[in-house]
Amino acid sequence: MSREMNGWLACPECDVLHQISALTAGTEACCCRCGAVLASCRPGHLERALALTMAAAMLFAVVNSHPLLGLDLGGRETSMTLLAGALELGQHGMWDVVILVFLTSFLFPLLHFLALLYVLIPLALDRCPPGAALWFRAAELFSPWGMIGVYALGVLVAVVKLSDLATVVPGVAVYALGGLLFCSTAAGHALDSADVWHRIEQVIERKKGSGGLPPGC
Repeated sequence: MSREMNGWLACPECDVLHQISALTAGTEACCCRCGAVLASCRPGHLERALALTMAAAMLFAVVNSHPLLGLDLGGRETSMTLLAGALELGQHGMWDVVILVFLTSFLFPLLHFLALLYVLIPLALDRCPPGAALWFRAAELFSPWGMIGVYALGVLVAVVKLSDLATVVPGVAVYALGGLLFCSTAAGHALDSADVWHRIEQVIERKKGSGGLPPGC
């Protein structure tokens, strides 16, 4: 299996232009100046990334619909979801924190997963959804703003701090959060973005040749 590379590629690290020839399975092209990876050929990466992204999206739904932690203090039990905890801060006037938590823990990750699935599912079926290039750029744009790892660390800190004051009972969302962190990181590592762009271009060229290009693709 090989992947044809046409035209020139600029190194993402030092901007040196390279002309890339065909890549065989398991190989990658690196910059001659700084050694950064320019392109790679990883068979099956799209299917692996799609499976991991779907798993991450399902775990994301669990994280935001189930309690993170439960507290038992003097016989009184209480639990709260991530978004409910953020809204509780709003009652103390910290609406800037509420907005930040909502964006980085819910909205941006949600948009990232939706945009990625919108592109990857049709591509896995050798199709090009309308606006594929725009949606894939959006997925890459939203990815750094999803602070899932930060909240995983925050949960661990909360458990340590609260263990001296009350009995801390980890909720279902805590375990889902760990799985979400693993799946989202693995999906990002598995996905070959250069190959996704190459597939989009191939489908667009075939559609142009047959006169059936989807609008906005």
